[in-house]
Amino acid sequence: MSTTTSPVKTPTSVQKAIDLAFPYIKLARINGLLGVWLTFWPCVWGALLAAYVYRVPPSTLINILPFLFVGCASLHSAACTINDIFDRDMDRLVARTKNRPIPSGAVSVRNAWIFMAIQVLGLFYLLTWANRACALVALANLPLQFAYPLFKRFTYWPSAFLGLTFGWGSLVGWSAVTGSLSWKVNAPLYAAGVCWAFGYDIIYAFQDKRDDPQAGVKSTALILQNNRPKLFLSILAVGFITFFYITGQVVAANAAYFNLTLIATAMHVAWQISTVDLENPDECFQKFYSNSWIGFVMLPGLLLNYTTRVA
Repeated sequence: MSTTTSPVKTPTSVQKAIDLAFPYIKLARINGLLGVWLTFWPCVWGALLAAYVYRVPPSTLINILPFLFVGCASLHSAACTINDIFDRDMDRLVARTKNRPIPSGAVSVRNAWIFMAIQVLGLFYLLTWANRACALVALANLPLQFAYPLFKRFTYWPSAFLGLTFGWGSLVGWSAVTGSLSWKVNAPLYAAGVCWAFGYDIIYAFQDKRDDPQAGVKSTALILQNNRPKLFLSILAVGFITFFYITGQVVAANAAYFNLTLIATAMHVAWQISTVDLENPDECFQKFYSNSWIGFVMLPGLLLNYTTRVA
């Protein structure tokens, strides 16, 4: 009686390539679009409002919005890489981040720096297709993106700096359409984005409030955990809606903006803050994640505002 054994399958060249690339995909967060949407939505606000003010034809927007999405993906992936390089020692001490590619050893620090350089060069090439104002505004955001990981080392308010960083997209979106900035509009719209990102990053930070002290991380959640955090989040939410309202007044937006976009946005952030359990890390992540699709909540009113003006 003979026995047979199944032949051992050797990995194909395609499988080897996938296995080699996957740690870098995780490092750049390309395996999930959460951060890309958070970067992209302020760009959409700026682009759609600029198109409304200047009656830009839909064909122009159809060309610009995909460009902005790819640019946001490139910028966000490079920012994630530099974030993980700077935070590698801290990440090893936090349960949620200890298995990221660099702290786990799947990607060496040297290779991560090389990968980041390639990402930045790719972003620079992409910006050669933008108008001069848009390219300069986008480049001005790079120092903010790369400095953000350092703030958690010396201040308990890194979420405020992240708000300044992620709200920047509205300036990029506006300048991509117009080739310039109009601070009468851009200032309140940027402030709205700052309040929005400031708030969702606080919710995100509550996931790690148990691990952060031993990792040496200073987070806004540690300051707020015993100081009525939902009240502070509510103040930011009111700021978000108020600045969006002011922006609508400045550009003379129509009823769709005020009756659809603002009301839908207010309902979303009210639901988010009133229902989040800040003691439950999984719940915090889910509420944080909901901000990635808030743009779809806001989009019908913004599109209707734009299309009725163009028509």
